[in-house]
Amino acid sequence: MSFLGWTFLFGAVAVAGPILAHLLAKPRFRRVPFTMLQFLRTGRHESQSRRHLRDLLVLLLRCAIIVLIAVVFARPVLKVRASPQQHRSIVYLALDDSASMAYRDGGSTLFSRMIEKAIEQVRQAPDGAVFGICGLASGRTAQGLGRSQALAEIKRLTVVPRSARPAEFVKAVESQSSASSSGDVLSAVILSDFSPEVLREFERIRRPATVDSLAHEIVVPTSSVSNATITDARVVDAADNKLDLDVVVANRGQASQSRKLIARCGDLGPVSADVDAPPGERRVVRMRMDLGLRASPDVRPCLPVELRLDPSDGLPADDAYRVAVCLPQTTATKVLVVSRAEEAFLFETAVRALAGQDSAGELNLRSTREKSLRSDDLAWADVIAFTSLPTDLSCPTGPLKNCLARGGRLIFFASDAGNFQVTERLMREGLIPAAPEKWSQAAVWPQPQPVAGGGTVFGEQTATSLANYRFDKIALKGHWLCRTSAEAQCVWRLTNGGGFVYTQMQNAGCSILVNTSADDSLGLLAKSGAWVAFCRFLIGEGDRVRQFCCRVDERPAIDLPAALRVAGRTVVDVETCDGGKTRAVVDRARVVLPTPQGAGWMRTLGEPTFHVGVNLPEQETDLSRPTEEAVAVAMQRAFVTNSDRERETVRAGPTTESKPIWRWFAWAVVALLLLEPAVTNRLKR
Repeated sequence: MSFLGWTFLFGAVAVAGPILAHLLAKPRFRRVPFTMLQFLRTGRHESQSRRHLRDLLVLLLRCAIIVLIAVVFARPVLKVRASPQQHRSIVYLALDDSASMAYRDGGSTLFSRMIEKAIEQVRQAPDGAVFGICGLASGRTAQGLGRSQALAEIKRLTVVPRSARPAEFVKAVESQSSASSSGDVLSAVILSDFSPEVLREFERIRRPATVDSLAHEIVVPTSSVSNATITDARVVDAADNKLDLDVVVANRGQASQSRKLIARCGDLGPVSADVDAPPGERRVVRMRMDLGLRASPDVRPCLPVELRLDPSDGLPADDAYRVAVCLPQTTATKVLVVSRAEEAFLFETAVRALAGQDSAGELNLRSTREKSLRSDDLAWADVIAFTSLPTDLSCPTGPLKNCLARGGRLIFFASDAGNFQVTERLMREGLIPAAPEKWSQAAVWPQPQPVAGGGTVFGEQTATSLANYRFDKIALKGHWLCRTSAEAQCVWRLTNGGGFVYTQMQNAGCSILVNTSADDSLGLLAKSGAWVAFCRFLIGEGDRVRQFCCRVDERPAIDLPAALRVAGRTVVDVETCDGGKTRAVVDRARVVLPTPQGAGWMRTLGEPTFHVGVNLPEQETDLSRPTEEAVAVAMQRAFVTNSDRERETVRAGPTTESKPIWRWFAWAVVALLLLEPAVTNRLKR
């Protein structure tokens, strides 16, 4: 027997307390003369002997209680011979079911060869072994399987069009290592083609798993690889009813490739081009498609373009690339400038400058005074800019709402004068995002870039052009303290934290409040070099050619052009790549689609319809043959293997085990605590 906290045994010296109390509590007798003493002497001797015996018993009980309490706190354990343990053999298999394993080498694919090797690993495992099966790309994991169950699980695996993610497998192995008994033998077996993407994922693992044995096997083609892939496609231009795309074709094989690139789009005629690519190189091929849309009354704003290489090679999955092209339905953006006096001159000058820039797109400008504003002017415009806050109580709100419903924009400059009653009415109608309330006379500067909302309100092109200017060096003479509506957001701030640009999505359009004037009455912004770029920022990029495509591992978020927006829509039904049905969230002018479950087309159900092309990851189908050294380095980053000496120590295990017995002493203390009062009460009688 031993003690885990033997220092508590020093508490047993407390038995000196009851012993000392017993010695000091002896009764002292006083002699009293009494007759007939000889008759009492015999009874007195008998009573005094019993009392001494009971006092001694009580003393022993109290001392035993104190000693046993000290023993309980010292936590005694009893060394006994350990019973033999049943050790298990646990085998975890990582099987690469990513897209690259579908490569056909001769009469079989790399995946089928890997499955055969995995089945052989299971059959050669020791009797009574327990298995864990993990698909590196699918993430499908099964643990605690018997031999027959493991074989059935392996045969259920299929190739998925995704990249391998071995981090989940390493995490599962580490969890099993922590839960295993001391004598269990944990083995990890990895079967993969160990493509460059797989090796990178293994090297990114930060916390390795501990195993007793580690094995890996590289499954690669027996002959030279013959594989070409379409890695990217970009829209170059859409003019004169022609669509130009630059398609990137990469040769992943060891021999030159001569293929035909074919582009198809619905009922349009296919377009083809010859591609010759040396091994390990890329070629950019310009494809021009005749859209044939102007003569058709049914204008389609979103065209699904599918590109394919012919003939197919050993890996047909990467011979296809899908990209949806969204074409503008209008060729010009109509801008209406509403002013009270001459404050519109600088803004109109900036718009005319934008109209002369090829990159800005075509702009049609019309200006009018506020007192002469007509409903026909508002119905004509795509963008309506008020160079000062309206003052006329008869300002028509119906045509302004119609402009937002068409996907247009309302721009208000916060001048130093205006009718707050009109502003309040516009805010109640949802036509202005914020209402100026109090003027702050302090010099401030706009921050260099917008802080939020650029993805849904402003385009990437305008944000890029604004990066060339130093907005932090443009001083404003002051700013309004504004009260914002519930749906508004501040997308650009001043250096003191105040709001500079407020926006609010309404229906399919957007309303904007600029917390300065369109001239130099409240600031110097209109006379700075950034003024033209800032006006493009406010007007927007207009309808332009866009493309919608993503990778299978991405969750796409699509910024819709005005032609595809529907007022009041918050969710949209979506058909996935495998033909299933789901829903996507509409956040203002952005649609957040669910994560694709495979390569193919995703499209919205209902009108207007837009498509999203889902393609394989670019690096996944790189079948470059790995070296044994590179694979070994990746395995060392992901796993730590026990040495033979450590493994033998674990297998031998302890010959004895410690059995805690403090509970026995605790029950003895309880029994003595109950017995001591009974003896004490008996003594008093």
